[in-house]
Amino acid sequence: MINENANFYGILLLLLMFVTMIGIFTTEPQTTGFVVREVKEVNSFFDVETFENDPRVCADGSLNGECSTLIKPNFCVYGKLVEYCELCGCDAGEVCRNRECVRVE
Repeated sequence: MINENANFYGILLLLLMFVTMIGIFTTEPQTTGFVVREVKEVNSFFDVETFENDPRVCADGSLNGECSTLIKPNFCVYGKLVEYCELCGCDAGEVCRNRECVRVE
């Protein structure tokens, strides 16, 4: 004789799993308001740590993790410009010392 209660609960469990799987695969992902950031590996030569797809922009319009196009030795980190001539270079007639561009005399 077949246990009717076990058969009923087994069918109910399969139906619930089926409906759940349909719901998972047919809904569009929703934005939760939380941001997940993936940390890039810190380059051993340049010790600046940035995050990919960081939406912050510096005052001069340069994106996070990029050298400024308006102010030569500056680098945009988390929405702030910092002097970093080792990475971004200096203007003609200047050399890089301690992350600052210094005029050659």
